[in-house]
Amino acid sequence: MIKQYRNEEWLRNKYWEEELRQKQIAKLCGIDRKTIQKWMKKLNIPRRSRSGANQGQVSWNKGRSVPEETKKKIGKASHLALGNHCKLSGEAIEWLNGELLGDGTLYSYNSYSARFQYGSKFLEHIQYVKNTLNSFGIRGGKIYKYHYKNCDCYYYSTFFYEELLPLYKKWYLDPDRKKIVPKDIKLTPLTLRQEYIGDGCLSLQKRRSHIILSTNGFTIADVKWLIKELINLGFKATRQLSNNVIRISVHSTKEFLEYIGSCPVECYQYKWNYQDNRGILA
Repeated sequence: MIKQYRNEEWLRNKYWEEELRQKQIAKLCGIDRKTIQKWMKKLNIPRRSRSGANQGQVSWNKGRSVPEETKKKIGKASHLALGNHCKLSGEAIEWLNGELLGDGTLYSYNSYSARFQYGSKFLEHIQYVKNTLNSFGIRGGKIYKYHYKNCDCYYYSTFFYEELLPLYKKWYLDPDRKKIVPKDIKLTPLTLRQEYIGDGCLSLQKRRSHIILSTNGFTIADVKWLIKELINLGFKATRQLSNNVIRISVHSTKEFLEYIGSCPVECYQYKWNYQDNRGILA
């Protein structure tokens, strides 16, 4: 049998959407309950409170005909039983928008909440991500280490928060859950700094630096919108037709780096090593 319980979406759906208990899921998979408990912890799937679990058990186990609307209410009560709530400040939203322009991801498996997750090859960077989210009141599990393409990488995921759901709905309007660029975000220094850390690089052309923002994961229309916003900020930016990335001219590179401010982590300081034909200036 395929070990479905190792699939986060499948296991989360069985536990939260179908309201099955760990023992019931274990029986379904032909394994013991402790294995399900272990994988729920590993995949950062929160457990229902005792009252929430009992509520679900009463609903389905006695053969009652339960209206669909009632099922939804029970599901929401159970899902939010752990009380994962935060107050998203303006700074938190700017920071999250920047991460989402880069490598950050939001996930949601229901209509109640969403979570943020991030992967990096630098432990210092992923620790910074975790600490910053904690400062915003957004907690999560531990940092996981994994091996990818002959390199040690690190992964971090927050718990599910009801307050992250509106952000998820803005960034993932696409039916296939493909990330889009919301047209009401502002490219503040903090937002652009976080995008640059995650998906930017400093390139040399005739001993002069220019910046590339790797936006090839977005549509052409989204990239053109970002370029328009960068131009409105006073930067000379164009779209590279071959790969749909943004190129910030050598004439605007220094101004861009000054606009976004200093690098918050040492491991990415090299992206701030601006130079022109006289050498390194940063």
